[in-house]
Amino acid sequence: MAETISKLLSVVVALGYLIAMAIANGGVGIELLYATAFLMFPLSLIWFPEFFGSFTGYLGRGGHMDTESPPFLVSILGWMFLLAPAMLIYFSQE
Repeated sequence: MAETISKLLSVVVALGYLIAMAIANGGVGIELLYATAFLMFPLSLIWFPEFFGSFTGYLGRGGHMDTESPPFLVSILGWMFLLAPAMLIYFSQE
């Protein structure tokens, strides 16, 4: 049940971002499409943490991951990416 609440809340937050951006820009434009694409990454981490957490193997530049990440940590990382723009805007107002 908590997982479903997290997923629904993440969609509400993402839609809030998109609605606020549409209001700030005076309508729907290409910027809204870019924002939607940007929001897909944190939403995917929140909605599918088992998939991203199960990744092991070659990471590039000689890096190698041999253990899986716990799904709750992947979900927390998604929430951090999702809430970071709001926190940056809030704290830059001072």
